[in-house]
Amino acid sequence: MPEATPGLNHALAGDQFLAQRQFAQAFDAYAQALDAQPHNVSWRFLAGESLFHLGRYADTVALLHDLEPGTDTALAIEHALTLGRSLQLTGQHTEAEMYLIKAFMLDPGHEEAAYNLGVFYEQAGLPQQAVTFLQAASQSHPTSVRLHYNLGANLALCGQTAAAEAALLAALALQPDHVDAHHNLALVYLRQGQLAKGWQHYAWRLNRHAYAGAPLHWVPDTPVLPADLRGHAVDVRGEQGIGDELFFMRYLPALYARGAQVRYQLCNSKLAPLLSQPAFAPLAPVAGQIAPITIPILAGDLPLALGEALTTAYPPAVPLQASAVMRAQLQQRHPLLASARRKLGLAWRAGTQAQYENFSTHRWLQKTAPLDDLLNLLAPLDVEVVVLQRGLQPDELAHVQARLGAARVLDASNLDQDLEELLALLSCLDGLVGVSNTNVHLCAGLGIGGDVLVPAPAEFRWQEQGLHSPWFPGFAVHRQNAGSNWTSPMATLSASLQSRYPTSA
Repeated sequence: MPEATPGLNHALAGDQFLAQRQFAQAFDAYAQALDAQPHNVSWRFLAGESLFHLGRYADTVALLHDLEPGTDTALAIEHALTLGRSLQLTGQHTEAEMYLIKAFMLDPGHEEAAYNLGVFYEQAGLPQQAVTFLQAASQSHPTSVRLHYNLGANLALCGQTAAAEAALLAALALQPDHVDAHHNLALVYLRQGQLAKGWQHYAWRLNRHAYAGAPLHWVPDTPVLPADLRGHAVDVRGEQGIGDELFFMRYLPALYARGAQVRYQLCNSKLAPLLSQPAFAPLAPVAGQIAPITIPILAGDLPLALGEALTTAYPPAVPLQASAVMRAQLQQRHPLLASARRKLGLAWRAGTQAQYENFSTHRWLQKTAPLDDLLNLLAPLDVEVVVLQRGLQPDELAHVQARLGAARVLDASNLDQDLEELLALLSCLDGLVGVSNTNVHLCAGLGIGGDVLVPAPAEFRWQEQGLHSPWFPGFAVHRQNAGSNWTSPMATLSASLQSRYPTSA
């Protein structure tokens, strides 16, 4: 017996697949329903919704761009949201904003519409616009965890610390195990120097959550290390990026001081040569001695696990030594490194890149300073410049050489694969200039300082205010204010460089 409505059985099957989040099967079912009724607006939208959840954003745009929802307001809102997000995810930002605003205007009280518009502005690097929508929406929907969380994250990006703290705490009051809210609150506190609060929330950091298998409802279990660790083996596991792993190594001496037998598992194999440095000699186990009690711990949990004395302290970077032999070899290979002129290491970009073009989520992990402005400040100085920038873009090196003169520029962008060679190279420098990267951690261990440009919001190690960071006292900090350009920090950087280094005659 033929079905009463052509394609209905396929559409009902699509509804079931969609409810079960089986998006590929849902799309196939809706596509078959549309073969029977090509002009069915609802089925076409649901096919597009299935494509969106499959990550096929360009196909979603192609299917939905000319769909007309008619007088169905609910469908019109959903259509504008799905199409707007798909346009955003394919880099069509102007059209995306238009559709997301349309969804919001159709119903300003619609939580999803306000949320998506806030996400759009956050990811477009416009957190103040996001705050405008999210503040009103969170008041209209006081029990919405995601609105409070996104509001807090964007307030932090705007430098509104107290308001960000309040919004993130509101999210946690509604959902105490909200990992992202804890993570962001940790960064807020640590940037302010509220270390005791910061490390408590840092235990919820995203990578630790992922390490634990990303369970839905998860509470971190950080061990409390006793003051006397004699007879204990502490198995420390490195984590996160190279810079992070170097940073948390500064807590290892506290374990040695308590009498622990410390065993360290590197996260980043490139750091292996470090373990033969004198500062890490206590890692070598005493022959034949096996501690009866073993405590496993992630490196990033050490500040909290070590207790109050370390929770509120700023331990110095682990002291490092460069190979004199390697240094001499480098100076022979690159005479610029043996020059009597002062030498500056230069890097203008560091961190992770946005997942999608023009997206600025997790901006504290994406550090970029204007290269031309840096070159304008370096040009009049009587210094050699060692380019330490990883992943040089086409023509960047040529641009630096043209601006400063090729004779005073050394391309060391690829000398980062061998840590011992990199330490030897850095030991030839008088300082660093640019954004923070792994070289800052290594230079801190070598006792070399410099000038760091800190984008807003600051990475927590550079804190929210101050001319110096207690984590890296040898570095002058030049801060970009939230929502501002680089004019002010470049002015203070210029003054610092002029006071540190001679100018050309």
